[in-house]
Amino acid sequence: MGIEQSIEEIAAYYPEDVAVPLILARLDNEYTALENAMKDIRERYLKLDVDDPAMQNDIADLRLKAVDAYKPAYRIESFLTEKMGVDISKFMPEYEGDHNISAVKEKGWELSFVTLKENAMRTLGGHCNIIGDMVLLERKLYHHTYLAAVMKPTICDTAEKGETCIEYDSETIVFEEDIVDQL
Repeated sequence: MGIEQSIEEIAAYYPEDVAVPLILARLDNEYTALENAMKDIRERYLKLDVDDPAMQNDIADLRLKAVDAYKPAYRIESFLTEKMGVDISKFMPEYEGDHNISAVKEKGWELSFVTLKENAMRTLGGHCNIIGDMVLLERKLYHHTYLAAVMKPTICDTAEKGETCIEYDSETIVFEEDIVDQL
């Protein structure tokens, strides 16, 4: 049975005041599994020579494994937020890191665009253009380890005369060592 099916059954079977804590307990279990996965991935990343071109595929694979490790927690977070109206931000684990992450403030989004080192951009699964793409830190998944969105410049549909807009392209994992500075 998949995660979505099991949490939907919980929500259908129990009243909301019982279902929400049960689903939050499941989310807490996923956060524990995610922390263990991120710890392992970060330790493996720190042992690699990121400047060695022969390591690029290994690093890209680590980034993909990290995104996959987050997917079960993301599915539960989305269900709680979208279907049950739960503010999950107070249930998310807190981790150390030097960079701010994106957050919804009272008047909109506070964005954390960062610039990555060239070797980091090359290892983003081959889908990242070293010049032009931007990376937006979305949240901390582990100490000094971030879920990030790769944003690509595109021609806007509604823009006049080929004005450039930025649109979401993909998600990746960024380690603090990948970051040059904040824009």
